[in-house]
Amino acid sequence: MAKIGDRVGAILKANETTVHLLGYGIYDGDIENPVLGFPNPRITLDNGSHVWGCECWWGSEDKIRKMIGDREVVVAPLESALNP
Repeated sequence: MAKIGDRVGAILKANETTVHLLGYGIYDGDIENPVLGFPNPRITLDNGSHVWGCECWWGSEDKIRKMIGDREVVVAPLESALNP
């Protein structure tokens, strides 16, 4: 389980050959999501954008890097998480 301040990664989607990565950043904790109206994990990506746990697959930076393995990485714009 991630702790507030831990480095994490966020994946939008993946298949056998390609990973659509939203990016890496910091786990902010469970924060009230204004759309959902209840707490949800929030990640502040290195570019300053926020992504919510309900919008992606996420985990520790090490775990995400291992999950990616040797697959091609496509950087997915955050808007993709909002409009799949």
